[in-house]
Amino acid sequence: MDLSAYLAAKLQAQLLAPGSHFSVYALAAGFLLGFSYLAWSRKRRRGHVGLKPLARAFLSRRLLTHRSTRADILYFFVNVFVTVFLIGWACLTSVEVVDAVQDALTGAFGARTATAAPEWAARGLVTLVVFLAMEFGYWLDHYLKHRIPVLWETHKTHHTAERLTPFTVWRVHPLDSLLFSNIVALSVGLALGATRYALGGTPESFSVAGTNILVAAFFYTFANLQHSEVWLPLRGLPGRLLMSPAHHQLHHSINPAHYNSNLGNCLALFDWLFGTLILPERESPRLTFGVLEKEADPHALTELFLAPFGNVVRALAPARGARQAATPPMNSAAPSSVETSA
Repeated sequence: MDLSAYLAAKLQAQLLAPGSHFSVYALAAGFLLGFSYLAWSRKRRRGHVGLKPLARAFLSRRLLTHRSTRADILYFFVNVFVTVFLIGWACLTSVEVVDAVQDALTGAFGARTATAAPEWAARGLVTLVVFLAMEFGYWLDHYLKHRIPVLWETHKTHHTAERLTPFTVWRVHPLDSLLFSNIVALSVGLALGATRYALGGTPESFSVAGTNILVAAFFYTFANLQHSEVWLPLRGLPGRLLMSPAHHQLHHSINPAHYNSNLGNCLALFDWLFGTLILPERESPRLTFGVLEKEADPHALTELFLAPFGNVVRALAPARGARQAATPPMNSAAPSSVETSA
């Protein structure tokens, strides 16, 4: 495959595949949801809807021309076209883990006969198990990166964003992606391998273009609004189960009261179970995003891409171990209020 064909295939996979979180269809659905919510909210508060104020929430010059936004777009191209060559060789796949788990269980307990349950029920169970395993793997990866100084150095790149747009999801360092990929592969592989062994077969998840259908539903609702400045909160029981855009915006806040909170992806469930949940207020608290540990230039590619390698080496140096323990990174302080009332 020549270079132009390779680039075209990569862009098509991200922008046109129905199962992609960044497809034009998912982006359009998220925009429509966000725009509709803002229109309803403005109508409720002020009795009328103005199109210009609503458009500014998505397309303001302040947002589109900010250096943070430009850095996010640059990272989009880095991660779509380059990152796989840097870390692909070191990434586990869930298929490898599933096969190992099934082989180990079969060796220990013998083969099982296929379940008598209807196919739709077996596939439904697998769909749910894979979804929950992905969510737990995401939460665990995120928790570790906010608690362990050396891992924070790989994750901090994402938090240097000072404006949130859908492109911010791509502002991820390759070392961050490497650990994430392996933790999620282990989580999904262990859960799916055990489930398939118990069912005595290899049922697949219900999916949309290869993406778990429950994950795909999130892609077409909240996913692209999480990295936006549209304050769309869920509270009460829904806010304890689902990760709304406002939940994730609190996660990016530089307010110490919000540190280490709302670490989930689609679900707030594991944050609720493990005490890292902060429910958003109904009205936006006017958050400021970024990190307090100011880099030389938080939006330069050299800082975003190269500096974390040096920071990891320094964090691992024995002479710095005690100082790192005594002076934790920006997002390692516990939230001052773990869960607000509904």
